Amino acid sequence: MSHYIMGFDIGGTKCAVLLARVDSGIELLDRIHFSTEAAMGFESVKQKLFESGHAILSRNKITSQHGNADLLGIGVSCGGPLDCRKGLILSPPHLPGWDNIPLGELLTEEFGVPAFVQNDANACALVEWKLGAGQGTQNMIFLTMGTGFGAGIISENILIEGVRGFAGEVGHVRLEKEGPVQFGKTGTVEAYCSGAGLAETARALTRKRQSEGREPAWIRDGLTLEELSAKNISEYADRGDQDALEVYAQTGEKLGQTLAVLIDLLNPECIVIGSIFVRSENLLRASMERVLAEETLSGSLNDCRIVPAQTGEKLGDYAAILAACYPLHLDITPTKEISPKAMEHLTRVCQKYPSLLDIKTAVSDAFCTLRRAYMSGNKLLVCGNGGSAADAEHIVGELMKGFLLKRPHGRADIHSGLQRALPAIALTQHSALSTAFSNDVDPSLVFAQQVFGYGRRGDVLLCISTSGNAKNCVEAAKTARALGMQAIAMTGSKGGQLASLCDVLLNVSSDCTPDVQELHLPLYHMLCAMLEAEFFEE
Repeated sequence: MSHYIMGFDIGGTKCAVLLARVDSGIELLDRIHFSTEAAMGFESVKQKLFESGHAILSRNKITSQHGNADLLGIGVSCGGPLDCRKGLILSPPHLPGWDNIPLGELLTEEFGVPAFVQNDANACALVEWKLGAGQGTQNMIFLTMGTGFGAGIISENILIEGVRGFAGEVGHVRLEKEGPVQFGKTGTVEAYCSGAGLAETARALTRKRQSEGREPAWIRDGLTLEELSAKNISEYADRGDQDALEVYAQTGEKLGQTLAVLIDLLNPECIVIGSIFVRSENLLRASMERVLAEETLSGSLNDCRIVPAQTGEKLGDYAAILAACYPLHLDITPTKEISPKAMEHLTRVCQKYPSLLDIKTAVSDAFCTLRRAYMSGNKLLVCGNGGSAADAEHIVGELMKGFLLKRPHGRADIHSGLQRALPAIALTQHSALSTAFSNDVDPSLVFAQQVFGYGRRGDVLLCISTSGNAKNCVEAAKTARALGMQAIAMTGSKGGQLASLCDVLLNVSSDCTPDVQELHLPLYHMLCAMLEAEFFEE
């Protein structure tokens, strides 16, 4: 069965309704768009949104009434202010009359699936983080730099939203006491670094040149001050017009001031900038970098690359879909191919144990899940009982030190004998905690408690249970999913309760406990060898 997300991209001038398949990565399937006509009020726009939503589901033969397994959820990307946690639209300037609109609740009632409302800058940050220029980073900032200037902040693999989803309103930070005005505030980042701000810088320079007794080329060509925009000024700059180049140089300086604050404050690996920066990076970068070199801590600046957004015209479409994928913990990162060295281990073990050929695809999926976690700086938690507890500890031993390879040194400045590790924790090892918790609270939650304490979004839980029904493993898997972790189950052929709770099921072809355990050994040895080859083999 395929699974789908419906997205609503809501803007002041146009709206789009999207449908995407999210089984493996993300595939945009269909799109309906229409003019917002915001002046007509919320009820008019709501009717068009809902009609378009039903139409796109109908023509793709997807039903959505209450609990349908095909449609997993709905994402909404909309300009703020919003209360993301409550799904409220809070009077955005581009949507007059949208005052405390419970859009998330209304969509859930209409379509019968959970709906999530997200600030468009945050939603776009998720897109560039998962699909664009920020792939593979744990600390990234996305800046809109378009009609307005907003930010979406990814810190330690988490989208920073704040109490109500207002985090990242960088555009309202004041750079100068006096200056152009945006939203009733002078000298803000948005007043200088947005499309409107750049046009206002051009108008100010025009007045200055006129006071000096000469007209800029655009005035001589018949443009009025009101007609100046980032687009037409960039056209003059691309032709080498010195006044236009000066406008962009001034804007680049203000952008550099803004980035210096963000870099010193958050120490990101990457800052991705959209819209104007994508089109005019060549006009902004020199002055931006000059200010950055003067203002920013050199170590933090060296840590950070500043790049244009990569997802282009599809950014808004993907943003609406990602607004639901993120809270639903759907990992839609494109999966890269398995390296030849890792494939050698997969092929060799499957030839030696032919029954494992039945789950070869699942093994590849488990490997890719673990690889993605380790590439993002996350870790593996492993749990099991009896013989499976011994297997959990065995797996940790193979990952935390050299297995088949002599691994490179870890930190020679600490001790030259240390080896690089793939971080893994066996939840079976902590006897004081386990016995105390089992005695004081509930033995069935002993692994879940550790998942709750150790686990973070992006980590992976591996549950080993020959039946797939070990209650403490089942509760651990439920907890992992609630935290936004991926879960893998290693079981016998039926899979038990874990089959429906885990993202990847490795169910070997037996239901006899010792036979299952005998097959689990080469299975996890194969995964450990594949991971070691992927990360440490030259």
